[in-house]
Amino acid sequence: MILNRIEIEGFRGFKTKGIIDFAIPNGKSGSGLTIITGRNNAGKSSVLESIRIRAGHQSPSFSEDTRNNHLQEVEIKYTINGNVETIKSRRKGSSESQILNRTEKSNFFVLPSRRAFAPYFGKNPLERNDYLLNYAMPSQRTSVLTGFESRLFKIQEDEKKLQKFNDIFGEVIGRNPDWAIDMSAQGPYFLKFFNNGSPHSSDGMGEGFISVLSIVDSLYDSQAGDVIAIDEPELSLHPALQKRLAKLIIDYASDRQIIISTHSPYFVDLKSLNNGAELCRVDYLNDGTIIYQISNGAKEAIKCLSEGNLYNPHVFGLEAKELFFQEDGIILTEGQEDVLLLPIVAEQVSAEIHGNFFGWGAGGAGNIKHLCVVLKELGYRKVAGIFDNDKHENAEDLRQQFPEYSFYCIPAKDIRTKAARKSVDQVEGLLDDKRELKEEFREQVQSLFAELALQMKGEA
Repeated sequence: MILNRIEIEGFRGFKTKGIIDFAIPNGKSGSGLTIITGRNNAGKSSVLESIRIRAGHQSPSFSEDTRNNHLQEVEIKYTINGNVETIKSRRKGSSESQILNRTEKSNFFVLPSRRAFAPYFGKNPLERNDYLLNYAMPSQRTSVLTGFESRLFKIQEDEKKLQKFNDIFGEVIGRNPDWAIDMSAQGPYFLKFFNNGSPHSSDGMGEGFISVLSIVDSLYDSQAGDVIAIDEPELSLHPALQKRLAKLIIDYASDRQIIISTHSPYFVDLKSLNNGAELCRVDYLNDGTIIYQISNGAKEAIKCLSEGNLYNPHVFGLEAKELFFQEDGIILTEGQEDVLLLPIVAEQVSAEIHGNFFGWGAGGAGNIKHLCVVLKELGYRKVAGIFDNDKHENAEDLRQQFPEYSFYCIPAKDIRTKAARKSVDQVEGLLDDKRELKEEFREQVQSLFAELALQMKGEA
């Protein structure tokens, strides 16, 4: 099953129609990944809930707090395998809905951001399909992950499933997991996790581990072609675990559709965007929730900035990827010295800089236009670029291309005075001018990396 598109109107903050075209996996790493960013309370979770609504047996009931106050009726269209089906309110002001033109069985696994589960629970093992059909969109957002414990029973019934689950779980937490389901003297079951031989019950388990458990559960028994949506996968996770989890999701997104909403730059993978992934930013304006989705043109601009930028590799590093999460008001500069020194200049003239600098600069005046393409498509309205005094032509070109943004030049050729540079002799490197390893170094380099691998594994 391929989820091509969703159109949402009248659900929660969607006063006007919001549209997302989802990434379609093509076998390349991360190609099926759709990344949704946006500030708190903008509507990211509402998008994932709209997908979850499609998962149940019956047409959902939309409570009054889920219907947009201005419209009082909901219409959600899903394009699945090229066919359009609709879930819509039967009439304005009614909680009841109807399904039109449903032709495909659902296999959408949607994991909400609230991933705690009851520490003590009953026994009700469920296969993946039964779980999806029995736990569709609830009438209200809850603080507990409904029915998750039923999946844990099913995992432990089959040794092969358990081994697969633990292998994936171990990839994220960085060690082999050891857990079991136990029963208390009073009858209810609970989850027991062993840490260096000491057991911890699910009542005292860290939220991060519980979150990883549920995310791994959404992935481990999925099949190629499945749709999996995860709301804020980074919650309660240390950055090291976020990085490992992001890699896991990217790997799965080669042949599955993975949809995530996130506040973490670790989950915005630029190589995946090159391979076909999609990126959306959700914002909340006067007209309610608005969705901005980048085009292939913006992806090409990101590629220009991030791929093979040998002299400015920081341009789309972790710091710069905050671009996809910042609030409006972004200042673009040519280089990293501008980011460091412009605040000092402002302080010396008793001025205050309003806005956030992009990363550590654009890596050159010519790159600012690429960033403007991306920012415009992501819906940013307050953007300014600051050039050196010898770049008036660049600034004027961008004023013509982006009249909604502002561009300035400082009154000097550079942010600071720089001494003349002396010529230096040529230096022989490991790579030639085509960035190919020179054959005379191959054996030594292989030995270096083999020794490094042993050291990192603790086997040296």
